[in-house]
Amino acid sequence: MNTELIAQTWFALGERQAAMIEAFYERFFERFPDYRPLFPAERNTYLLQKMVETMSLVARLGENRPIIAPLIQGVGDHHQPYHLGEEDLRNFRDVFIEVLGEQCGPTWTEAAADSWRETFDEAVIPLMMKGNKR
Repeated sequence: MNTELIAQTWFALGERQAAMIEAFYERFFERFPDYRPLFPAERNTYLLQKMVETMSLVARLGENRPIIAPLIQGVGDHHQPYHLGEEDLRNFRDVFIEVLGEQCGPTWTEAAADSWRETFDEAVIPLMMKGNKR
């Protein structure tokens, strides 16, 4: 997991992080409309900000599990009522990486995509699932 590359790609978005998250949700709901009811429209701004904060945390501290573990587990705990499984989180991962790559433009590389995939597979998804099962 190349946390330097993850941070580089995420923070290269700068002010466009929130726009990237909006584009992600739009594509995610387009591709997986069954998830839409889990995200109330009136909380959109709040959800966008929380997602930007969470992904910024992952980008900044990806390899420092003692710091991010309780926070990501808390996100999983918050999603417990929705009964999400690993497949749901992989759907999220795939669309997130796809949209992030598009938003990064020509600076995006296959190595960046691989690093993000590893981060989700080795940290984000297992930690969320752990929190989701408490």
